Amino acid sequence: MERDTKILLLAVGISLMVPTALTALLLASSIDIIDVVVHAILLFSMVPIIGLSAYMWATGKGASLIAGYNTSPRAVQEQYDSEKMARFVGKLVFFSMIPMLLALESIFILNYSWPFWVLLAASMAIIVAGIVYMNTGGRFLKEGAMDPKLLITEEDKKSNRQMAYGLLAITGIVTVVIVIILLLVAPAGSVTASLEEEGLKVEAPMVNDLILYEDIASIELRDDLDTGRRVGGFGGENVRSGNFQNEEFGRYVLASYNAVPLHIVVHHSGGVLAFNLETEESTRQMFDQLQAKL
Repeated sequence: MERDTKILLLAVGISLMVPTALTALLLASSIDIIDVVVHAILLFSMVPIIGLSAYMWATGKGASLIAGYNTSPRAVQEQYDSEKMARFVGKLVFFSMIPMLLALESIFILNYSWPFWVLLAASMAIIVAGIVYMNTGGRFLKEGAMDPKLLITEEDKKSNRQMAYGLLAITGIVTVVIVIILLLVAPAGSVTASLEEEGLKVEAPMVNDLILYEDIASIELRDDLDTGRRVGGFGGENVRSGNFQNEEFGRYVLASYNAVPLHIVVHHSGGVLAFNLETEESTRQMFDQLQAKL
C-alpha cells in the first residue's frame, strides 16, 4: 500500500473514530441526549475537515479541492506547484479549524463568552493571514512559470469575479447571521417557577422541569452556591440554564439569574435542581411557598 494511501486511510479513520469515541463517552456520562446530539453534529462536521487538511498537509495531494485553483483554466493550473500549494492549504485549514472547534465547544463547556470570541478571532486571523500570503508574491508558481494573469481570458476573469463575489456574499451573510444570533441570544432568557397542583414547575432556556412534590426529598435556600461549569445548555448575559456540574452535586440542572446570588436547591429522586427568580425577594417568597406546600 502506498504511503499516501495509508495516510489518507489513517486520516479518514481518525476523522471517524475521534467523534465516535467522544460521542460514546458523552453517552456513557449520562449527559442529556440533546447535548449529545449537538456535540455529535459539531464533531462529525468539523473533525473530518481537520482530518482531510492533515492529509493534504502530509502528502501534498488534494489541490483540486482548493477554491479558485480548481476552477482556473488548465493552462493556469499548470503554472503552479500543486503539491506545495496543497501542503500549505492543508496546514492553513488545520491550524484555523482547531481554534474554531475549540471556540464552538467553549460555548457549551464554559460559563464565560470571552474564550469563544478570542478563539474565533484567532481562527479568522489565521485564515485571513493565510489567504493574503497565498495570493501575494507568486509564492506557489513553478520556477520559470508564466504569469497566470496572461493566460486568463476576459471570460475567465468575469467568471472568477462572480465566484469571488458569491463566496464573499455567502461568508458575509453567514457571519452577520451568527453575530446577530449571538447578540440577540446573549441578553435573552428568563426563569419562571410555579407551584402546580402536582409539583414544582421550573422553566428557563433549555430547562422545562416538573418535579412532583412526592419526589422532593429536601429543599434549601443557599446564598453560597458554587454553580460550577456549564456542561450543556444556555449561557447568556442575564441567565444561565441547562446542565451544569460542580464538586458538590456532580451533574445537576441550573436555572439562574446571574445577578441574583440566592438559589433554591431542590433535592429530588431524579437529581438536583437549583434555581432562582429575578430578585432575592421573589426567590425567598418562592422558597417559603414551596416549603409550605411540602
